[in-house]
Amino acid sequence: MADFPVSPEQLGTAYLSRILDAQVADFTWAPIGAGLVGDSARINLTYAPGHTGPPSIAAKFPAADPTSLATARMLKLYEKEVGFYSTVSPHVTIRTPAVYCAQWDGETGDFLLLMEDLAPAEQGDQLASCNFAQASAAITQIAALHGPTYGNAALLGLPCVQPEPQARAFAAAHYKAATEKFCALYAGRMEPALLDICAQLGARSSALFSDALPAGPCIIHGDFRLDNILFDINGGAEPMATLDWQTLAAGDPLVDVGYFMGAGIAPDLRRNHESQLLALYRAELAHHGGPQLSDQAMHEGYARGALHGISTAVFSAAFVEHNDRSEAIFLSMAQGAAELTRDLDALAILEK
Repeated sequence: MADFPVSPEQLGTAYLSRILDAQVADFTWAPIGAGLVGDSARINLTYAPGHTGPPSIAAKFPAADPTSLATARMLKLYEKEVGFYSTVSPHVTIRTPAVYCAQWDGETGDFLLLMEDLAPAEQGDQLASCNFAQASAAITQIAALHGPTYGNAALLGLPCVQPEPQARAFAAAHYKAATEKFCALYAGRMEPALLDICAQLGARSSALFSDALPAGPCIIHGDFRLDNILFDINGGAEPMATLDWQTLAAGDPLVDVGYFMGAGIAPDLRRNHESQLLALYRAELAHHGGPQLSDQAMHEGYARGALHGISTAVFSAAFVEHNDRSEAIFLSMAQGAAELTRDLDALAILEK
């Protein structure tokens, strides 16, 4: 067993008092969010006389669902998220919650995060999309991750961003079957031409997960979509913050951008403002210390981001908990990413 709490029921006033360096007299908790591979709660705190601290904090625990938990442990998602907050976050300017406690147990694979509660805030909702101002804020913020880490050997050498050979091998071995399951699940619920794009990507799994892919030049989020963003944090004092760093990796920065633009926002918003948002990203990346990317580098990375949106939706549908909302999210992600794939002819990138 891990030597730290792994569920809200296991929290106690003594533990919270030690972490917050203030005597906690009592606390209550309630679930927040709808994470697919981790469970989150808001902890409301009462302090003993003479002691002060945050009125509430956010907590993140291993998933209670056995399927989601097994997936998270196999892919080392919890290890990566703790690694981000412990070793990467201090070196980048993208806004994330401040962390009071970040623990991971190497034997059990369990983890615990106790973080700044950024409420009141507007939880991003990819089923509802967002407006242009919010999309612009997101593009600006993700550049604040990519720029400071671009070509940074020390950060790119951190254990939490290294490729996982086991995960890549698993993906290559199981992606085709996952695609067949996805196509059967969403047949009749997704435009046939878009579902066919998903099927075509499944047939190219060896190229999609090839060991020959070049190493990434910067650190990427890997799951940069609206459900992992809080807008107007602290009652509008700041524009947004990015959560859920379990898919942290070294990669092509445009993968995050293509993923967000395809799987993360509504296709109409993307088409109407695509050139503006890509130009904004290009400028912000350079502003934060990254290079001036060529048109070819922009296109190739953006195309891979579109494919990443499809593969993430497909794998999520196969290996994490299903409920009405999660199924709607997987469908929305795949549809938007497949539309972007079609617009870019992104499957052609796998032929190079």
